[in-house]
Amino acid sequence: MDWITVNKISQMIDTPVPTVRRYIQKHHSFFNTRREGKKILLHPDSVELLKKIRRWYVVDNMIDNEIDNKLKSDGYKVFIDVDSINHESIEHELDTVSLDFMKAMFKEQRAVNQQLMENNKLLFEEIKEMKQSHKESEIKREQRDLALIELARSMQETKKSIAASAEKKKWWEFWKL
Repeated sequence: MDWITVNKISQMIDTPVPTVRRYIQKHHSFFNTRREGKKILLHPDSVELLKKIRRWYVVDNMIDNEIDNKLKSDGYKVFIDVDSINHESIEHELDTVSLDFMKAMFKEQRAVNQQLMENNKLLFEEIKEMKQSHKESEIKREQRDLALIELARSMQETKKSIAASAEKKKWWEFWKL
């Protein structure tokens, strides 16, 4: 794949060189270009695109914006020359265009964070109540266990006293108290 100079493309599409340069300058984002010194080289696919742009200007009497919109709607790729990017203009565009969007996103994020905080508080309260309930049930279970142990001891003592009193009586006197 050989890259083509502006002069050669000018001859191929029978258009003056300054006109081809103007087309490339006005619609530069749709052209795959590269530089070799002062020369601008275009990808071979650019020939057909330049023919269409020429026809839209000359035959259809379209203006720059209309042609850009037509290229976008026709699905032409947009190329970005990373070396020629003006970072200040990008920051400015971000400041003006995206600032409202970012503000809205931050506002939405704050609302979500606030909701999460409220949910966390509710969960904390529920956990606290569950711990308190668990503590109370532990205390009740210990009290119940102590009561059962006390009851078992009293039953054993009663059995011992009954057994001791039964030893003093004779078997035929058992029904007597």
